[in-house]
Amino acid sequence: MLNLPIQPGERVVMKVRKHWFILLREKLGVAIAGIIPFVLAPFIFSLFQTPSTVATFLSALWCAFIIMGFMNVWTSYFLDIWIVTDRRIMYIEQVRFFVREVVTLRLERVQDATVRFEGFFETLLNFGSLRIQTAGAALDEVVIHGIPNPEWVKRRVLDEVDRCIEAHRHDPFTTV
Repeated sequence: MLNLPIQPGERVVMKVRKHWFILLREKLGVAIAGIIPFVLAPFIFSLFQTPSTVATFLSALWCAFIIMGFMNVWTSYFLDIWIVTDRRIMYIEQVRFFVREVVTLRLERVQDATVRFEGFFETLLNFGSLRIQTAGAALDEVVIHGIPNPEWVKRRVLDEVDRCIEAHRHDPFTTV
């Protein structure tokens, strides 16, 4: 289970994972990489007259790498999550095994959000990229690729930003 870094009193508004087509596309790439050597193997082994034990070992080794590739794709898909709370936006990205990056943006720093669809499948299946632009010197924008229904997510984020800014405007003890 994912241990979310939520502060006391903070409310989760929504959690978004990547679109299922991203998982399918990446797994299909690994599957093709796994099949190609087995299609070419009879030709390669007949050219070099490789003994069957070496061929079996190389096939098993290749299968192990393909299984690790599938595990890497699934882990990345499952652990990449975008969380919007009533105070922050958190983007947790599994870069590779045992390497995770967490980007946190304060809602009152968000200035704009842009949606981008690239290609036939993104338009047809309604998923795309969401670019969040913020005020500040350290990080001025974050791009999250493969978000399902990005227009709806953008609208929800900007509504939450407006609500947060309005709450800070009425609270004289809070600085923005």
